[in-house]
Amino acid sequence: MTYIIAVTGNIGSGKTTITNLFKKFNVPIIDADIIAKELINFNKNISSSIINYFGKRIKNTNNVINRNALKYIIFNDNNERIWLNKLLHPMIIKRINIILHNIINSYVILVIPLLIECNLHHYVHNITVINTRYENKVKRILSREDINYQQINNILNTQIKTKIKLNYADVIIDNNSLVDDSNIIVLHQYYLLLATNTYIKNNFNIFV
Repeated sequence: MTYIIAVTGNIGSGKTTITNLFKKFNVPIIDADIIAKELINFNKNISSSIINYFGKRIKNTNNVINRNALKYIIFNDNNERIWLNKLLHPMIIKRINIILHNIINSYVILVIPLLIECNLHHYVHNITVINTRYENKVKRILSREDINYQQINNILNTQIKTKIKLNYADVIIDNNSLVDDSNIIVLHQYYLLLATNTYIKNNFNIFV
């Protein structure tokens, strides 16, 4: 079975930026957020269920889901967020399992922000947590999202605090400064060792 490296961290921690650096090694990367977006945009049963539940408030003029409107609702109302998670999470997990079944590499990176929140950490071999200061998270989010400080805090408040996630970590990446190719080369070699030598203890930390 392919060794599963779960990369997690709160919104704005830099998960995508860091995991994309592994592509040069042809490491398969499965991103739960991308799967969720694909389900919402292209799965007619999912999109119809969402539109039927939330109504006109989340539709664009061309009758497709306005993701910003949807995010605003679910991060301001826990009940609405729980409803959407119950709809999407089983489908996301099913899709992840299908992809994993067809991977033959030594290891795979699974990017999953809510790994701990959804109690999925028992199903992976290694948990890598990306640690980033609050102000750096905010800066990253503001640079890519049409969102304000209150909405950022609402999102972060739905996620387990990073200091708690660090208790689950086998590997910690400190992303408060530049993570460069040399760091990724070392980490890639370590992941390969873990994948091929199960006796190696998961206690490696990378600080940059």
